[in-house]
Amino acid sequence: MRKVAWSLAHQEFIISDHYYFSKLERYARENDIKIDEVDDVERFSDYDTVIFNYPEIPFKEEEVDFIEELVRKGKTVGIFGYYKNEDRIADTCNTLSERFGIKFNGDIVTDPFSNYENDDLLIVASDCTNLPENIKKVMLACTDTLTTTKKEVRPLIYGSDTAKSKLGLDLLLFAEYVHPESGGKFIAGGTCVFWDNYSIDLYNNKELSLYILTG
Repeated sequence: MRKVAWSLAHQEFIISDHYYFSKLERYARENDIKIDEVDDVERFSDYDTVIFNYPEIPFKEEEVDFIEELVRKGKTVGIFGYYKNEDRIADTCNTLSERFGIKFNGDIVTDPFSNYENDDLLIVASDCTNLPENIKKVMLACTDTLTTTKKEVRPLIYGSDTAKSKLGLDLLLFAEYVHPESGGKFIAGGTCVFWDNYSIDLYNNKELSLYILTG
């Protein structure tokens, strides 16, 4: 059984919120994944995967050191933000993600053509790479873009050719750092609501969610 720590240590969205995440919890159970809400950073070492979903409290340097060591040991860590740098979410994510060569840009991505229900903020992306073959198209609502700075970081999902960043940036939306020796991963995504109850059954969002939880 895969053990996942869903962090509450940095004031994240709780997975036990039935209205938003009951489907994700159910799909996890069906795939032999046990998710616990964890509010103590030191307990993360007891888990295979650690998730920070919209953290609102910046990470201290000693916490970043600890999380970097988890990845070095082969664990998977995921962090997911939101568009517009609301609540300074991009800045907060960057206090952790920049250690792994990934920067949240805090911008707004729109796509007037490749979207869901004619809403240009509900981005539909099919440029998926370095992911399992069953992940071909996903819906990423209210996402920002990412910039990478380390060679160990590889892209996972790009916006389509018709998408635009309000800051004119490249349309990298999800990426992952892979430790060159252990294979541990640090996965970053520009939106934290790709796996909520509204989105998870669209396209291959469920498959993307399970990929992240299982590393």
